Amino acid sequence: MATSAPADSAGLGDDISRIRSRRQLHTEIREAILNEFILSRKLEAGARLPSESELSRLFGASRVTIRAALQSLKDQGYIRIVRGSGSIVLPLPESISSGIDRLSSFDTFAEQSGKEIETDDLELTRIQRDDDPLAAVFEPGPITVVSRTKTIDGRKVALIVDYVPESVLSPDALRRRFDGSVLDLLLADGLAEYSDCTLTPVVAAGDLRDRLGCENGSPLLQLSELTRNSVGVVVDRSEAWLSPETFRFQLRRRRES
Repeated sequence: MATSAPADSAGLGDDISRIRSRRQLHTEIREAILNEFILSRKLEAGARLPSESELSRLFGASRVTIRAALQSLKDQGYIRIVRGSGSIVLPLPESISSGIDRLSSFDTFAEQSGKEIETDDLELTRIQRDDDPLAAVFEPGPITVVSRTKTIDGRKVALIVDYVPESVLSPDALRRRFDGSVLDLLLADGLAEYSDCTLTPVVAAGDLRDRLGCENGSPLLQLSELTRNSVGVVVDRSEAWLSPETFRFQLRRRRES
């Protein structure tokens, strides 16, 4: 186990203090701390993060903001906070874990959990809305269906199928820019604002079993998601079948005001 002495924040370079304004500041700082200190394994399990005051100076942020970032890391299971001792790094989780209320791709979830996820069996198909009942949420017009599996260490852990109107992303743009996630493209272009999703337990059978290469009857999580833009128009329909051993989602429940 690594020493519990605080990490030296000197000489970290400028990159981790370049905080983007796209999201809340404490979210950006949380991800910078996660990537710089934990996922990079600069600090091993049992080591202490820099103190709140050190992080406040490093990121040029208030201690309230730093405290919110650390609390988020605690909620995700990356650290434990001990009064009087600081923030202690925990062992990296074996599964990919994230709050389901975050609009992020599975690729992002995997990266933030320290996992290397790859895309396989990629297929792009052009259909019309009436060709598939799942496309009925869109206005009439051509739609690109993006189907692929996801693998970790050569093992298939997910099958994901996205339906994207050509009026939102052209097939040419998808082919040129696709790097594993449709949602990442929509977020980068400012086209995705929020999504409504449903998680359903299912079992693998038939084509689903064959495409994931799992045994008949294996448990899966099906995540059905409608992603909308800032005016509520559906810009993507996604159906994903996930290995529950690999993906784990949490949702924080709050008391009614």
